[in-house]
Amino acid sequence: MSDTGGIGKPLTPNKAIIQRFSDEIVNKGNFDALNEIVDENVRFETTVAGIGSGREGVKQVFGGLHKGFSQVACAISALVEDGDTVAERFTFTGTHTGEFRGLKPTNKSVRFNGMAFFQIANGKIVARWGVEDHLEMMRQLGLSPRPAAQD
Repeated sequence: MSDTGGIGKPLTPNKAIIQRFSDEIVNKGNFDALNEIVDENVRFETTVAGIGSGREGVKQVFGGLHKGFSQVACAISALVEDGDTVAERFTFTGTHTGEFRGLKPTNKSVRFNGMAFFQIANGKIVARWGVEDHLEMMRQLGLSPRPAAQD
């Protein structure tokens, strides 16, 4: 876990919520913690198509990751707060050992970056807008060609 509060500084309450979301939901797949961290009507937008709404949508996204990948780890490299909004930059790593979005396991490891903006109200995440580099993930799985070098 990175010291995203700044050197020697504790995390603000809103940053701590995002750190806990990353630790409990993303990294551990502890969906029992959803009720404490995420509003039931959360607006959760991601580059993963076809997810449901609310907490169930969040569970679909990260449940799918844990079904498809072992050694799941999301390392936060930056958290920036402005009012009720926290921006996050992260790196996801895992090994594709299970079916993921219809893709048979490749047993290949992936590492890709992403960014997200979270809105916090009453101590819970009420909205998330995220962009993850799924093209890079597909390339690392050998399922999408790398572009030709440009001269």
